[in-house]
Amino acid sequence: MVIREDLPLAPYTILNIGGQAKYFTEAASREELLESLEWARQKSLPVFILGGGSNILVSDKGFDGLVIKISGMRNMEFKDGLVRADAGSGMSQLVAFSVSHNLSGIEWAIGIPGTLGGSIRGNAGCFGGEIKDVIKKVEVFDAMRGTLEIDNKECGFAYRESVFKYNPQWVIVSAELKLLLGKSSVSEALIKQYSMKRVSAQDVGARCAGCVFKNVPWDREGINKTELLERFAELNKFAEVQNIPAGFLLDQCGLKGVSVGEAAISEKHANYFINRKNATTDDMMKLIVLAKKRVLDKYGILLEEEIQKIGFD
Repeated sequence: MVIREDLPLAPYTILNIGGQAKYFTEAASREELLESLEWARQKSLPVFILGGGSNILVSDKGFDGLVIKISGMRNMEFKDGLVRADAGSGMSQLVAFSVSHNLSGIEWAIGIPGTLGGSIRGNAGCFGGEIKDVIKKVEVFDAMRGTLEIDNKECGFAYRESVFKYNPQWVIVSAELKLLLGKSSVSEALIKQYSMKRVSAQDVGARCAGCVFKNVPWDREGINKTELLERFAELNKFAEVQNIPAGFLLDQCGLKGVSVGEAAISEKHANYFINRKNATTDDMMKLIVLAKKRVLDKYGILLEEEIQKIGFD
């Protein structure tokens, strides 16, 4: 285990924004991960597990603890009808593995830049699929209790939510996934379809961490569906689905292309915020605040952030 001090975190995130980690190490195996966690426990340090660096915004002040970058832990196997994958496995890598074993049910994850561990924590999803739909159980490490197995029902999955967000002492190590037997040709066709949708609707290759805001469930507390549909005819197209897309609300408020400093809202998808060159966390946060205010002023809906903020007070 090599511990480095005062290491800039920006290069390890897709947004390429953020200050320094007080301490930083890389874990290429579960043994190194557990060793790093024990080191932090002995020093009473907060820990942040860094996977693919997507869907996170690091404060310009950095993180006053130990950041553990998962640089390995990508093993996958198919046995007894289940896929077992380490937390560091990339989502696109997992999709390719499933297709090679004639398994289906996770094609929607193609193009998601994060890792399995991060996807489980935030119940990642796209194109109508979510990670909760395929998880059988999750292996976590608790510094006080050792290794635990959390089954699907105990994971507390909800829209972009899981029990892991509220139990930071649980570090995701691996998971078992229950996929369906299928045909690789069907899966490949779906993957091609989803990939084309991503290219047409998203700024592929840009420094963009994914959706900044959660979609808005009609049944969310404080949302009056009947009143909103009466006042805003444009929302009727979503009357029969579960959520109002945050990107639609932002687009309707004329936010595509709006920028603060070097942080800008995508011209293609209003829920994607981009670091155009040398954006700071302050640029990004001001843009987030501006977007929330515009939507609140027009629709009376307060958007909730999906992006995870690291190192904020």
